[in-house]
Amino acid sequence: MHARVGIVGIGYEGFRPGISDLSTREIMFEASYKAYNDAGVDPRKDLDSFISCDEDLWEGWSITDEMVPDQLGGAQRPVCTVSGDGIIGIGHAVMQILSGLADVVAVEAHSKAADVISKSEVEMMGVDPTYLRPVGASPFVLAGLEMDMFIRNSRFKREDCSDVVVDMKEKGLKNVRASYAERLSADDVERSTPVSLPLRDLDAAKYIEGSINLVLASEQWIKKNKADPVYIEGLHWCSYDPWYEEGFPSASYMKDSFKGACSQAGLRPSLSEFDVIEVDDTYSYKLLQHIEAMDGAPKSVIGDKRLNPSGGSLAVGHMMEATGLQKVLEVVLQIRGEAGGIQLKNVKRGLAASWRGHPTGTGAAVILSR
Repeated sequence: MHARVGIVGIGYEGFRPGISDLSTREIMFEASYKAYNDAGVDPRKDLDSFISCDEDLWEGWSITDEMVPDQLGGAQRPVCTVSGDGIIGIGHAVMQILSGLADVVAVEAHSKAADVISKSEVEMMGVDPTYLRPVGASPFVLAGLEMDMFIRNSRFKREDCSDVVVDMKEKGLKNVRASYAERLSADDVERSTPVSLPLRDLDAAKYIEGSINLVLASEQWIKKNKADPVYIEGLHWCSYDPWYEEGFPSASYMKDSFKGACSQAGLRPSLSEFDVIEVDDTYSYKLLQHIEAMDGAPKSVIGDKRLNPSGGSLAVGHMMEATGLQKVLEVVLQIRGEAGGIQLKNVKRGLAASWRGHPTGTGAAVILSR
């Protein structure tokens, strides 16, 4: 990127399995208010555009974007709803700023999991109706089959997946945003309830509710207002068709997203370039698969302090379309030195990478630095 875009404000609300006293819109408002206060902006006069990442099926009604503007402070203003992960929403904001359409853009994504009666039925809407729906199979079946193939065809074993769960949940014990952190053994993981073997209950991230808002600004605005941003060095996303009938896909979406982001940033496509790495771990095996896709076969995965110091989705919880923004939030906090009990030393550059989940082949990666 020639001209630069920076994150000048962050705000979040929730990060709990259930929030009975706050509606979806109230969660969005609280996160947005905090982000605008952090950035020192007034949404009524300083923001040029608002982006919200959500999916009608997760909201419970169609044309859900009708309900987006007010709580973001974007009433009668330019508002876009992106049906995709939060990092893709950041991509849309970057394009608006670099094209000159806007100087300051808010990007929000959220999860109100308790409002979804049957998450499995919603996920089934994305599955080819000819081969899974008739037998009533859950998308967990796809995860189990892919996990089995991954274990058979990579250097990683079932035990490595269990170690991922233990490591993530252990790291989460120091993170105030981690609702599912706990101290486990590998045996605990391997004795947990079977879901779609070899996938077990503890291998899968549990849903959580919350909202995250990031305020992005152009370099010109940043200099004029003497802001201290976390800059976006590179961002790339891609979608591939997960054609399961011809063999389960590799995480090529992650490999290509990572390479694209590194190319923009002028970096080698190597995880050694980063001081902190927040990578999607919707399932235990997915963390290993994503790391392998980005950097071949690194010698050490478990125990690497740089990798998901937040505890990842396995400890924090899965935030639906806000999952990518959760990764970005954690990296921004690390770079700003505001990560609290999980703060790493001398963090200057970080990577956040997301996957939209089965049955998609959509991934995104963003490189951040100060």
